[in-house]
Amino acid sequence: MVEERRFSNPEAPGQLTKAVVEAVSQVLTPDTTAIGVGVAGLVQWPDGVFVWGPHVVDTGVPLRADLERAFDVPVLVDNDANAAAWAEHQTGSGKGYDDMLLVTLGTGIGGAVIMGGELRRGRSFAGEWGHMMFERNGERCACGKRGCWETVASGPALVRLAREFIFQNPDGRLAHRLAEPFTGEDVTEAADEGDETARGLVAQVGADLGRGLCSLIAILDPEIIVVGGGLGSVGEALLGPARRVAADALHGGSHRRLPPIVVAELGPAAGAAGAAMLAADLAAGRVAIGPAG
Repeated sequence: MVEERRFSNPEAPGQLTKAVVEAVSQVLTPDTTAIGVGVAGLVQWPDGVFVWGPHVVDTGVPLRADLERAFDVPVLVDNDANAAAWAEHQTGSGKGYDDMLLVTLGTGIGGAVIMGGELRRGRSFAGEWGHMMFERNGERCACGKRGCWETVASGPALVRLAREFIFQNPDGRLAHRLAEPFTGEDVTEAADEGDETARGLVAQVGADLGRGLCSLIAILDPEIIVVGGGLGSVGEALLGPARRVAADALHGGSHRRLPPIVVAELGPAAGAAGAAMLAADLAAGRVAIGPAG
């Protein structure tokens, strides 16, 4: 069972540790032997330092050390996509596969690599493929660069496409359905409910998703790709075009099979569940991360 509490993202510097301590305090019990935390952004492994994230104002926060001082139990801090991937690998759509990629769609594109049944973090930051160069001189990304993959295949990308269509068709059905401010989830909901324009926009994002997935397949050749995250309901309206484009663009495609591209099973709870599983591994000695740096 995953027990959920929601807190606002800190808007002022110096508040990240305080927000996480408050969140953990609400679910901590006397029997807690370890704490696992997943954070969106660059997390230095295994020291648990939050280095930077495009949607968090703090940088260089020694989160693991701060939490160990606050709660006096071992703490593991990782990127949230790594935590979600571990949950999907252990109990979700990736169960039974040693080589799996997780691709998360939401305000951006994140992900994680599991190879040989283990999380692969590189030097710390593997899986940040939303910032692969996808389109030269393309849209500006939240990271500050231009043309990143997530600028064309994410929630904000879908919102941008919908706004462009509504600007050109102010009296159309979609304009009447979507009131500002709307989100990528609102557009996918309209697509799921049969709005043809919304379905076309979701399919366009799905096609660009497929082109990026094809690059990941060429580099890592996984057994399975699990797609999840907060972009509304990730279903066939999105993944159907992604699979078709990836299959068409796959290197040597007539001589090999496209790996399954499937929907994540655990939904928004995957990150919390995976962090708890990693904490259980830490408490049981199955993960050794040494003292916090």
